[in-house]
Amino acid sequence: MNLLQKAVSLAVASFFLCASPAALAKTILYVPQDDRPVDYEYTVSTAEAAGYQVLTPPAQYLSGMNFHGSPDKLMAWVDANAGKADAMVLSIDSLVYGGLVDSRKHNLPMETLTARLEKVEALHKSHKKVPIYVFSTVMRSPWAGGKGVEPDYYLTMGSDIYQLASLQAKMDEEGLNPQERNDWFAIMRRVPMEYLQDWYNRRRKNMSINYRLIDDARKGVFTYYSLGHDDNSVSTQSSLESKYLEMAGDGIPKTAFGSFPGADQLGLLLITRASNDFNNYHPKITVIYPLGGGEKTVPRYDGQAIGKTIASHVEAIGGTMVDNERPDLLLAVNTPLTTSTTESANFENFPIMLQSTRDFLTQIEKAVNLGIPVSIVDMAFSNGSDNTLVYGLYQDQMMYRLAAYNGWNTASNSVGYGIAQGVLSKYMTADAHRDMLTTQYLDNWAYQANVRDYIYRMQQKLEAGVVTQYYPTLNKELQSRTKEQLQRYASTYLGIDPKTVDVTLPWQRLFEVYVDVKPAPTVPLEADVRHDMNSRELQSLADEVSEAQAKLDASRTVNADGTVSQADPAVQAQLQAAKAAAQARYEQEKQAQAINHSEEKAQQSRTWAAQK
Repeated sequence: MNLLQKAVSLAVASFFLCASPAALAKTILYVPQDDRPVDYEYTVSTAEAAGYQVLTPPAQYLSGMNFHGSPDKLMAWVDANAGKADAMVLSIDSLVYGGLVDSRKHNLPMETLTARLEKVEALHKSHKKVPIYVFSTVMRSPWAGGKGVEPDYYLTMGSDIYQLASLQAKMDEEGLNPQERNDWFAIMRRVPMEYLQDWYNRRRKNMSINYRLIDDARKGVFTYYSLGHDDNSVSTQSSLESKYLEMAGDGIPKTAFGSFPGADQLGLLLITRASNDFNNYHPKITVIYPLGGGEKTVPRYDGQAIGKTIASHVEAIGGTMVDNERPDLLLAVNTPLTTSTTESANFENFPIMLQSTRDFLTQIEKAVNLGIPVSIVDMAFSNGSDNTLVYGLYQDQMMYRLAAYNGWNTASNSVGYGIAQGVLSKYMTADAHRDMLTTQYLDNWAYQANVRDYIYRMQQKLEAGVVTQYYPTLNKELQSRTKEQLQRYASTYLGIDPKTVDVTLPWQRLFEVYVDVKPAPTVPLEADVRHDMNSRELQSLADEVSEAQAKLDASRTVNADGTVSQADPAVQAQLQAAKAAAQARYEQEKQAQAINHSEEKAQQSRTWAAQK
């Protein structure tokens, strides 16, 4: 074999050895359910880190914090770009209603909704070789509605409507006792009929769309259809509707249809399914739990045992669960000692090492040492990490030895992300993998479990005028304070350059944060920015005091004989009052900064002392 032939042979061998999603550069067309970070930026960045090119629609077409999505423009964009895709992952909520929030508030006629769905269905015929993965949601039944994310009447009538729907769900299951029947009629008298008609009519339309999607899954119109149950607590209208929809899907292969709690994880979950289908990969997944509720735990907002939720997520990505063989991924699910969960901001979420947690961490470290990828699903608390678990990971220097870590929002959200990121991590570069973990730790642990409650307190103090707002809007002020804290966590606990960490509150609510880890240190250190603001404000007020004193001094004339002549008494009084007011503002700012410093010190004590 001559030199040229050897070179060609080596090149061909190299190509096949490197063949992977990253090398093959598959393209996924993705329509998220809105522009929130968990649905959009985090999902896209994870897929791109795994080597995929992701096509997304123009941001202005997506549902946002204060604007509706544009279903018709989204569909036109899909039609125009579908030919570039190796697979499509589509939010039906976006393409039919405009987005997830839009699905709860629309007043669209059924004919419009059906016509939009027909256009999505038509993609199957016009792009026969492109697998299409779609997801939609069962409309949630919250206890109360936040401003802008439910119909306006839900702010005042939400708890009554929730209770009414819960009674209806119980009636369907086992019937009502006399007291419950009395409660039913009392609520019916309180809630205006037009509100109930509006709520139930919208739910009926959404149910019709989901029934049709189930029929599409049965016919093979889509490669896979995922029905998410949005905030699906036990005995709610959502759980009742989910039950009947699942009955309609009876007999459809689990490889084609899945129905389970959660909404925000669905986009990334189906991108992972597409990845596995590309590679004919069926990951074997083993699940472990610490001492406690384990697989029987029923998390808040999910409405079923976590073991059932995990099994359905594994099926959704085309994986299998194994117990007696080496897995491709170990899913370490951190459940509480009881079979229910509480909020991560609660006082009991304090880093005190328990033996059960230590034993769980030992299992994780053993697996990692054996070369088994481990993805942690941290669901001991809702809406944030378990500080004790993260403390143990920190002590054992295990934080960046994991395949993935997730402990955010509902347990099902964390399960979906935990499985997806755990599977996709095998295709990532070391830098991309580190940045993914950094993002999750700063969002799930630092912010959701520790900083968010502090920012809520500071918001109350800002609104009361106890501390000073330096930025022009309250959201920008809170965003600055959040960035300052997360940059501190990045540097102190993660060993990450804080100038690579940018933080925003894109939906102008404290529940939603976006952590953007930059490839280079280009982000100003917010602690320095705020220190300069503090100093400038205090100096400006000190200058006002000096200026007021100077004017007061200038109003007094020393005569040749040494006596002092005062200005007009009225003028003198005004100058004295001006100086007193300036001094008061200066003292108030000093006090505000002292309070702010005290709050920051208290916040730092919430976490453990950093290792030297």
